[in-house]
This record gives sequence, C-alpha cells and structure tokens, in this order.
Amino acid sequence: MLVFFVGIIGVIVGAAIVILSMAFRLSYEERRYIRHRELENYVKEIESLNLLNKKINEILQKRDIYIDRSVHFLSVDDCYISIDDFIYLESFSAQNNFYLPTYLIDVFFKKITHRKVILTPDEVASIGGNTYKGGRVILENFSDELLSIIEDKKRQMKRLTKKPLYYFRNN
Repeated sequence: MLVFFVGIIGVIVGAAIVILSMAFRLSYEERRYIRHRELENYVKEIESLNLLNKKINEILQKRDIYIDRSVHFLSVDDCYISIDDFIYLESFSAQNNFYLPTYLIDVFFKKITHRKVILTPDEVASIGGNTYKGGRVILENFSDELLSIIEDKKRQMKRLTKKPLYYFRNN
C-alpha cells in the first residue's frame, strides 16, 4: 500500500511539474509572439513613413519639370502639386491611417490647403494641379518631421529587438 501512495504522489508531482513547465513555456511563447507583432508594426510604420516621404520628395522635385508649362511660380517658396499627387497623398494617408501619425498628417493638410493659390477651374485643368504659395517650405518641414519620426521608430525597434525575453518574468 505504501508503494501505491508513493507512486500516486510521484505521478501528482510529475503532473504538477509538467503543468508548471507548460505554463511557463506558453507565457514565453505569448510574449515572443507579442514582441514579434510589435516589431512587425514598427516595420510597417517605417515603411509607410518612408513611402510618404518619398512621395513628398518627388513632389518637391517636380518644380523643374513643370516650370516651362504655364505654371507661374511667384517665388522660390511656391510649390506645384498636381491633382493626381494630391489625391495620392490623401488616399495614402487614409489607407495607412493606422501606421501614420494622424495629428501630423492633419496639420500638414490644413497648412497646405491654406496656401493654395486661387485659380479659375480652366487654369487648374490646363495646369493639371495647383500652386501653393509658400508650400515648398511646408513640404520640406513635413519631410524633415517624417525623417525624425522614422529615426525615432528605428531606435525604438532596435531597443525592443535587443531587450531579452525571459521565461520567469511577466513583462
């Protein structure tokens, strides 16, 4: 009878060890999965910010392309944004709303629309876009802000990558 009780106690202790080890393993796997999702989120944010910055820089470089058309730039700070590019910026910011800083995007669109040079619809159609008085500075500042956000996200991602995962910690 003693052997039976010792055997039962051994089975119960073994089951408890297995349950504990499985609980630690599952919590470790869950933390690893959460970290993986956070890293994926950082990567997607960085990619979205890079694409937006690339489009902003393309718009800034179009001045030389359209200068010979009937676009009349009043000063060096004026900027030309075609209708297609403006629609692309709006749709890109709407599609990637989760990955982009919403406040920064809203402020950018408010600032840039206040700078719009008022033209007749025929002139807008013939030009294919709008000229924004002082828009070049706004686009350059927006691009700089995007680059600083990208650098911050990269630092956060590097910090998260280097942070070790433990079996016995809750955080």
